[in-house]
Amino acid sequence: MYHDYTPADEIAKRLQALRAAVAAQKWDAALIVQDVDLFYFSGTMQNALLFCPPTGNAIMMVKKYQERAQRESAVEHVIPFSSWTELPTLITKHHGAMPKIIGVELDVLPTKDYLRLQRIFNDVTIADSAPAIQQIRRIKSAYEIDLMKKAGEIGKMVYAEVPQVLREGMTEIELAGIMVAEAMRHGHQNYLRMRAFNSYAFSWHVLSGPAGGELSFIDAPMGGIGLSPSFPVGASQKKIALHEPILIDFGICYQGYQIDETRMFCLRNVPREFKAAYEAACRIEAAITAGARPGASCRKLYETGWETARALGYEESFMGPPGYKTRFIGHGIGLEIGELPFIAEGHDYPLEQGMTFAVEPKMVFPGKGAVGIENTFAVTKDGVEKLTPADEQLIEV
Repeated sequence: MYHDYTPADEIAKRLQALRAAVAAQKWDAALIVQDVDLFYFSGTMQNALLFCPPTGNAIMMVKKYQERAQRESAVEHVIPFSSWTELPTLITKHHGAMPKIIGVELDVLPTKDYLRLQRIFNDVTIADSAPAIQQIRRIKSAYEIDLMKKAGEIGKMVYAEVPQVLREGMTEIELAGIMVAEAMRHGHQNYLRMRAFNSYAFSWHVLSGPAGGELSFIDAPMGGIGLSPSFPVGASQKKIALHEPILIDFGICYQGYQIDETRMFCLRNVPREFKAAYEAACRIEAAITAGARPGASCRKLYETGWETARALGYEESFMGPPGYKTRFIGHGIGLEIGELPFIAEGHDYPLEQGMTFAVEPKMVFPGKGAVGIENTFAVTKDGVEKLTPADEQLIEV
């Protein structure tokens, strides 16, 4: 066996939570169509749909590849299907009746497929299950947090490699490629997942000197130059020079679970203004995490970050240049980037034990560079635990 499978008891708990959500919403069933949600609730990411009523067996209908789906998944009732048009017949046959209200993840379902479901289920009301699923997935189990810790250990090894290979004249993308190879050697899957339209994430966000001050389309303080207008973000062919800040935002994904972290490097001595800004970013992170515990308001933690940035004199550069600042300082993370909770404007709900989130205070100086730090944390019963143990010093090579 080349893979570790999600334990059966883990899947059973998740399905029970889904059944409870279906019952609470007064739906007749949920139909899981998105691949990450399918993996979460079944343990497989084969081409399949998962039908889950409030009571009784969940039914996984597999298009391809059924034998592998059965091997990977703890869902007991697995059947083949070849077309979505078969769904009413299969559901009636194996569940006993057609649902009148069914929940589907409308935040990610393409409009074409939504209209197709409407035609197929012509007498069925389709409700949005995304908020309920987001609530279920916001709390991570010990099993999930352990996988994120393993991702953090891989990140530690990858960042430790940077001083060994970093040299003047190498390009950002060359350094990024070395880091990706090292990470994959330890089990990193490289592809990072985001739950948003026209959004994607990747490991190799390596930004040196002025490239760190380059903005792009992504909802982040800085974007980087990227490789071309078709991929205008992240590492580029820019050569790394002496005495410029090198910001590396390198996420790791291990067995589907992700951590996000940023570290700083420089060839020779880093200019004083960047070192001071990095120290300020670390103090902002410390101020936020000092107040992070079950019951703490995410909005108030966000305000703490901004109050600290202002007090330190970095209001203009914090979280982006004027006019282009992000509205968050931290984001939830797990199977996807952008899960609950958000340390952000308007997110006035409490942290809960088992939540996992990344905090990323960053300073952007257009035309000069960017500095910052990012770590991933798990909320414990009385505070937070850091899941990203890589060295946090600004390393001058």
